[in-house]
Amino acid sequence: MNANLAFATVHSARPASATLRASLALALAASLLAAGGAQAWVLSISSGPKAAFLQVGLGSYSGTYSSGGTPLNNAFVNTVTLQNPLTPNVVGTGAAQAMTSDSTQAASFYDGYLVCNPPTQVYVGGWVRTPTGTGSGVLSVISPASLLTPAGDAIPFSQISWSSTANGNAAADIPAGTFNGGTLVLRTIAAGTWVENCFTFSYANAALVPGGTYKGTVTYTLVLP
Repeated sequence: MNANLAFATVHSARPASATLRASLALALAASLLAAGGAQAWVLSISSGPKAAFLQVGLGSYSGTYSSGGTPLNNAFVNTVTLQNPLTPNVVGTGAAQAMTSDSTQAASFYDGYLVCNPPTQVYVGGWVRTPTGTGSGVLSVISPASLLTPAGDAIPFSQISWSSTANGNAAADIPAGTFNGGTLVLRTIAAGTWVENCFTFSYANAALVPGGTYKGTVTYTLVLP
């Protein structure tokens, strides 16, 4: 099961002064995989056919889990951007820049509880189920080394990080972190468990780079052997 994140940053330079303005975009998609055939953030679900569900940003469910609903595929791609374009006196200074999302996903499909606060937070969650209630899945994120322009200019993906929390619960059940230009294991999810948090993304703004549009894609993966 994969959910992709496509990133883009735009840097514009004034020819005489090489002043840069930048915006940073993060696009999110959610998908569902059936493997083989609230007010809480680590939640219990029933055993059943072997399956896993992963949601990043806006997702779809027929009702809620608590009301007997089932997950649906959702290919909609959300976008996360810097709240404001970077001003000349800020760009490249290392002053981290918060990002906001066009995702409207506030509620958990577990029971409808308002877990996240869009547009500053992005819902990330998933569950794992097996007939016996044993075993576990692995949630990870894979990022390329850099965001790139068509000309080959680069911003390291390690410039992008996230914090993790949920309404009423400061615990990061899916931990905060920074993209590492490779595979980063976020946590294991035990069978019979639904785990969810809200990510707030930020751009480190430590790179002074040529003007251009920088893009890259990150893939979240939930694997249930």
